[in-house]
Amino acid sequence: MSELITLRDFFRQYFLTFMGSVFAACFSLALAVALAFITYFRDAPLAQVGLKIMSVGALLILLTVHSNFMILRGRPSWVWVMVGIYAGCLLFVFPMVQYQPQKVLFGLALLFPLLGLLTLNSKRHREMRKKLVEIRHLRQALNTRHNAR
Repeated sequence: MSELITLRDFFRQYFLTFMGSVFAACFSLALAVALAFITYFRDAPLAQVGLKIMSVGALLILLTVHSNFMILRGRPSWVWVMVGIYAGCLLFVFPMVQYQPQKVLFGLALLFPLLGLLTLNSKRHREMRKKLVEIRHLRQALNTRHNAR
């Protein structure tokens, strides 16, 4: 690694960017689930579809958490899972316009995935992923050297 960075400096520089993408994903999924209840499944009995919708939402949140954990472990290819989640939320929410949902909820449900995609594509997030890969390579080199003894 060309310049050593302390953990405090790393968090000072990248924490808001990382957490911005995490919260954008959580809000995107939560708003998509909420809008699904009041649009697509408005006429279905809550007992019939409620558990299924909430289960899918919970699984997608777990996938989001796992993806972000893998990004933190220096595996930048997991960013594509996050891109897929944001794109899926957009594609799921956008056709709801025909049901005339509440404008604020609908606008936020479109805004958060777009903000998440913007955050993932930001220069700072790309720098963070690059540094995390460098840290993973250093960690692997130390483990290799330690195991050789």
